[in-house]
Amino acid sequence: MVRSGSDPSPTTPVVSRRAALTGGVLAAASGAAAVGVVVNRDHETSAPPAGTSDTAFNVRDFGAVGDGDADDTAKIQAAIDAARETGGIVFLPPGTYLTRRLTLYSRIHLRGAGGDATVLKLFPGANSAIIESDGFSKLTGTASDGGTTMFSIRDLTLDGNKSRNADGGFGLRLYSYGYEISDVIAYNCKNDGIFSEWGTSSALPPPSHQMEARLSGIRSHENDGHGVNFAGPHDSMFLNCLAFQNRGTGFRMSANSAGSLMVNCHAWGMEQNISFDLAAGHLSCMNCYADLNGGVGVRISRNGVKWIGGMVLGYNYAGPGDEIGIQFVAGPKRGEPTGSIIDTKIVNCGTAAVDFGAEQGASSVRANLSLPGAKDKQGKVIPGSGRGWIGTPAATTQVELFGGVGDTGKNLVIRPAFDLRVQATPPPPDADTVRIFVRKEGGKTQVCALFPGGAVQVMATEP
Repeated sequence: MVRSGSDPSPTTPVVSRRAALTGGVLAAASGAAAVGVVVNRDHETSAPPAGTSDTAFNVRDFGAVGDGDADDTAKIQAAIDAARETGGIVFLPPGTYLTRRLTLYSRIHLRGAGGDATVLKLFPGANSAIIESDGFSKLTGTASDGGTTMFSIRDLTLDGNKSRNADGGFGLRLYSYGYEISDVIAYNCKNDGIFSEWGTSSALPPPSHQMEARLSGIRSHENDGHGVNFAGPHDSMFLNCLAFQNRGTGFRMSANSAGSLMVNCHAWGMEQNISFDLAAGHLSCMNCYADLNGGVGVRISRNGVKWIGGMVLGYNYAGPGDEIGIQFVAGPKRGEPTGSIIDTKIVNCGTAAVDFGAEQGASSVRANLSLPGAKDKQGKVIPGSGRGWIGTPAATTQVELFGGVGDTGKNLVIRPAFDLRVQATPPPPDADTVRIFVRKEGGKTQVCALFPGGAVQVMATEP
């Protein structure tokens, strides 16, 4: 390999940027350090242009063959280690590289030639992650602000080879922050396709560019664990990601992933019992798509979660078990979940569109429904299926569930101060105000006014 400052061979021409781009060879990639070595199709190198540094490393130059048979672990790791001192790009040309665990460091940028061309496949019996961040085993579970940072992984596939790694295996396992993963496929893993974790620090000193991770164009599927199991860093961003046919959850957002944003993400498949498990506070899902066949589309267990736009689509699943569009379950802290905002379309959920379950109040739940109800083997709608809702929303939650449901009596519209539910006599209002409420007396519904002193005036009684 030609090092910075070396004289190029007089018979080896310098390859221009235009030639590099049009000839299908490695060129500088955005978001990384300048590339000082241009690699041609035969894996030869030319001198870096004047003023650049040598920060690109081709794994073929370190002996990796990518034939799907040889163990390429040591060769790929050697390329990563060579880039460690200065940081830079480690390029994997097209091929299938059998590998055991690879350790990834800060400021290393792994580049494949595309998910359909570059495959890192877990070596039989390795039972490990394919790629793991430096120090993962010591940092996991500590909630520290350590870990690797300012690295990226792009344009490759991670194949967990689970039939040959029965005791475990991950595609990617990180204790990291401030990183980027783009156009990566993680599949066929014995455990999670992608696992990420980090601590709770709210700010980091310079020269850090802060904690957020950025994941785009991820496809994680047919893993025996979760598709994406994300426990931090918080305030991260997901764009155009897909998780399907995983044995666990499509997207599990938990622990220290609070405040993260998901846009245009889609989870689907019969194997997945939950499409989106939103188990961290103040998550925002915009125009996301939860697709299910039995199980739960969106499960919420923490405060301040938002599911705006998009769709929750079931298949009128008829058992065994339930098929629920959006479900509120108890969080780890008392009084969770509260303050959720739901505004979406829910279609074909055989049990119910919304299970209010453990919902604790101060939420806004609005959904347009199309729920004809689950059908039996004779094609008849099963009584009690296709309900708009089950459970009871908290008194402080604003609800509007409307549209076509199999049981039309299960449309539920609650607009405080406009549409009133029967309740026990509430406490008196503040001074100079009047509280309007509805109660049952003698089997008849009454609309009443409650005054500050506790006096109740019946305004109207059911005839």
